[in-house]
Amino acid sequence: MTAAFAHPFPQEDDFDDRRVGPRHISVLRVGRTVWDGIDQLCVVRNLSAGGLMFECLHPPAVGQQVNVELRSDKQMTGVVRWAKGIGAGIEFDAPVNVEQMLREERGTLLRVRPRAPRFVRRGTVRLIGRDGDAVAGDIIDIAIGGLSCRPEQPLKRGEPIVASIDGIGATNAELRWSRGDVSGIRFDKPLPWRAFQLWLDQAPRA
Repeated sequence: MTAAFAHPFPQEDDFDDRRVGPRHISVLRVGRTVWDGIDQLCVVRNLSAGGLMFECLHPPAVGQQVNVELRSDKQMTGVVRWAKGIGAGIEFDAPVNVEQMLREERGTLLRVRPRAPRFVRRGTVRLIGRDGDAVAGDIIDIAIGGLSCRPEQPLKRGEPIVASIDGIGATNAELRWSRGDVSGIRFDKPLPWRAFQLWLDQAPRA
């Protein structure tokens, strides 16, 4: 058994460790971390039943209580035990099922499907149709895989569009739903997480 297997939660020395074990698994998952009412995008690097290591632009202090959300149905809480540079190690308040946390559901019987973490930020998205005409929309909330906004004019559901956000770039997308003056946009591919992380850090919070 290696030292990595024996750790109840990721240690500072494991920052660049890529060893894999039943209680300590190297991963790369983008999530949302919250403490003191402030959220930011984080990248989970190591996960075990007892804790995790993540990176973010503004790491918490040792002793800080934090919440980490990988999906709306996969949230973990714990206390920061170490912090170095952009990384921090968290010990969970209660053990988690690592396999369940990392499982990607392909379908569900629930009417409300779990979704990627959402961030409430203010900004503008340009929605460009196949004819080249652009419609501006005020962003309500945004995730790495989509956003909701108030477009300045109605869009056709299911019609391919290009969603462009200054500071992040443009990506192919599709209008998935409309409720009143609010529309839901799904990106064909996840946003580049580093650009998204910086945009979130700079965008005004609602």
